[in-house]
Amino acid sequence: MAYIFPEKIFATTLNKYIQCPFKFKCHNDTEIKAKFVDTPESFMGTVMHAVLKDFFDIKKTPIKERKDQDLGEMLRYFWARVPKNGWSKEYWSSEERVELFGSKEQEKAFGLQAMAMLNNYISGSDLSVIPLALEDWMDCEIGDFRIAGCIDRIDQDSDSLISVWDYKTGKLPFYKDIEKIIEEDVQIPIYAIIASKLHPFAKKIRAGLIYVKYSRIFDKTWDKEELKELEGKLVNIIKTVKNDNTLLPKINKLCPWCEYKDICPSKDKIAERYTRIEEVNW
Repeated sequence: MAYIFPEKIFATTLNKYIQCPFKFKCHNDTEIKAKFVDTPESFMGTVMHAVLKDFFDIKKTPIKERKDQDLGEMLRYFWARVPKNGWSKEYWSSEERVELFGSKEQEKAFGLQAMAMLNNYISGSDLSVIPLALEDWMDCEIGDFRIAGCIDRIDQDSDSLISVWDYKTGKLPFYKDIEKIIEEDVQIPIYAIIASKLHPFAKKIRAGLIYVKYSRIFDKTWDKEELKELEGKLVNIIKTVKNDNTLLPKINKLCPWCEYKDICPSKDKIAERYTRIEEVNW
């Protein structure tokens, strides 16, 4: 494996280590990661993020036009213009999309589901918000490391408070307590620290996850002192990751859906523990 400890630590990457060190290793191996297979869910999520970015961008969708904006038209536009990867200017062709989704009917079903989710979320949203940032790649230093991420949205709530949001297009988290959530997901703390350093006027940072399908929000607010303490904890986590010379698998309930399960040293143990039920086909 061509594993290299990353120069920038992304929140999603660090989450992979917390979930399973071997998954983190694979994700930072250029040869292995290149074999990652897209899914209908990830395709749909990419499109929904693009729609929400343009919807809240006052240059693309003026505030007075938001109420009457056709989200279906926006979704169809971006659906046909999903890049094949993060650095490609090539879009998925209609034939490639059919292969990904399984059929034209299945692709349409996913599209209609995405449209319903967006309409449900927007119907209950504050349409007067003017974001400070949308889908921006941001980074900053903590200790001897550099943390980074693509932050979906940053709002200025007052002269001393900003809110940092990440859209989630999947299922609700297992835990409903924000403290429990951030024990296994460092995305919120990392985004809060980055936003705080890049917007020093803010005395408090509210950061959270927006589950679009359910219009549910899980968030937490930190002041400067609390963020400093949080920064120290994250530095210690990253040091642990960097000093881990084994990066062994950690079997967990998500193993059956891991993209790297076929090359996992523990794949036989996973198969024994998480044997899938073979449903009847009659």
